[in-house]
Amino acid sequence: MFDNYYLVVGKEASSKLKAKTLLESSATMGDYIYNVGYFDLAAGYEFLQEMKTTFGTNFMSSNIVKAGTEELAFIPHKIIEKNGLKIGVFGITTALPAAEKAIEVKDYVESAKMKIAELRPQVDLLVMLFNSTRVQAFNAMDDLSEVDYIYLSRETTRTRPEKSQDPRLPLTYGFGIQGKYVGRFDVDIADNTQPIKDVTSAMMTVSIFEQRLNNLQKRDLNRPLEEIYKNNPNVLNMVSQYKDGLTKSKSALGDGLNTSFYSLIPLGRGVASEKTLLAVVDETLKTCNTLDKKGLQSLN
Repeated sequence: MFDNYYLVVGKEASSKLKAKTLLESSATMGDYIYNVGYFDLAAGYEFLQEMKTTFGTNFMSSNIVKAGTEELAFIPHKIIEKNGLKIGVFGITTALPAAEKAIEVKDYVESAKMKIAELRPQVDLLVMLFNSTRVQAFNAMDDLSEVDYIYLSRETTRTRPEKSQDPRLPLTYGFGIQGKYVGRFDVDIADNTQPIKDVTSAMMTVSIFEQRLNNLQKRDLNRPLEEIYKNNPNVLNMVSQYKDGLTKSKSALGDGLNTSFYSLIPLGRGVASEKTLLAVVDETLKTCNTLDKKGLQSLN
């Protein structure tokens, strides 16, 4: 919601307006969940409470409590039912800004372990929203093995689809902090008692080998590649390597009962904008420019 864990002096009003616009728009998008993290508290806990009351925003955290108590400040988890599957979602954050006194954070590893023990028997898929650095996430992985997916926030790098996932660990992804991409996951569950296999890398490799073989085939669509290039040993060697790689990649695809495919969708000029929402964004930015000018003038 915010660009940092504090509001820039003179730009407080515009920062809050941008956050309000974002929350109001996402309230109509169905099961839209915000795992409360470090930057989200830039305007304070009371601001989030106001947004929850106004827009019904699903703020979530399994380890943020009201200061001096054990009472959770936000909903701890949500179970979503889609296509016959029960998907459990819970949120964890590793730290809060020192200036925030109304709430405090409990140990994130112990809180995650407790939530995993509670939810795992109830759901088919378990998703953890983790507001942490990549190093913090890496160090906690041994305790998170029962989670199926981990989505990182506060991590500035994006997980590229071609990156192979460690099969011993939860499938872990970060999408950066600039909002330039949307991550999509196509999940096929045949047996919810078996692990999920990431087939993204294998599928991308299949596509690459097929494309290379098709390019070589363009020279003559009616003859086998081995015949077309029989006088060119270097190309024949490439054909053999491509076909071998294609066979191995397709074999890797067939190993898992449950599969997951990850793609990144760039939000560039080629993505059509919803006109009504775009008008709201444009008007909000125009108002923010006015507010910033007034805010900076008041400092002089």
